[in-house]
Amino acid sequence: MAKKEYMSLQGAFHLAPITNGIAGALRELGNIPEFEIEITANVIEHQESMSGNRTTDFVMTTTTGVNFSGQLEKVNKENMKYILSGENFEIPSASVVDSELGTVVADQSILIGAYNLSTVTIKDSTAAPVTVDPSKYSLDPVFGILKFNDVTGLTMPLTISYTSGAVTQTTIASDLDREYMLFFAGTNTANGDKVAMKLWRTQKSPEATFPLIHEELGKYQIQGRAMSDLSKANDSKLGLYGHLVTIPAVANP
Repeated sequence: MAKKEYMSLQGAFHLAPITNGIAGALRELGNIPEFEIEITANVIEHQESMSGNRTTDFVMTTTTGVNFSGQLEKVNKENMKYILSGENFEIPSASVVDSELGTVVADQSILIGAYNLSTVTIKDSTAAPVTVDPSKYSLDPVFGILKFNDVTGLTMPLTISYTSGAVTQTTIASDLDREYMLFFAGTNTANGDKVAMKLWRTQKSPEATFPLIHEELGKYQIQGRAMSDLSKANDSKLGLYGHLVTIPAVANP
């Protein structure tokens, strides 16, 4: 059998956000070790009742669908947003003065709600507020976790002043309806041909797992579906869901 008849694909996947029906600029997703599409159909079958064998003599496809699934390895800000079906917010550095901590109990951890803290000062509520000696508490400045080991002699409530660092914050399952065009630019390593695939409209399912503990590099499962683009209905070459293109290898001159 000629090797032209075999296929072993590798390549790059891209997403283009769709706004008002128009696909924007392509963004490459990075290394994807697994990706596949699945074509589904609902079928009505008719069985005849004349032969005594109840054979199927007619089949009609009523609906079709195209699903996709894959794994992402590259986790930059845009991919994180896609995996979590969320939105990215750039939280700037801020200076906070005398934010109330309330009545503090020894050996209880307090989450400040900010990250990469610096210039931290804690005071009590005496008439002339006293700065709390750092020996009375431990602070994880990266995660903003504060724990007092001794509150003896402190007048409650306590207040804290600090400067927080800038962070990127990604919401979870908050952007469920966003659509993307999906484009694959690949190579058939069996014969050197190039292969392109385009799905006009895709929407990722918010159903996902996001491992937080790893023994190896993380892989993040994605899945979703393609939807038809009726604006392509008048040109059968385009396909309502999309199409695959085989680009023959060109010999070097």
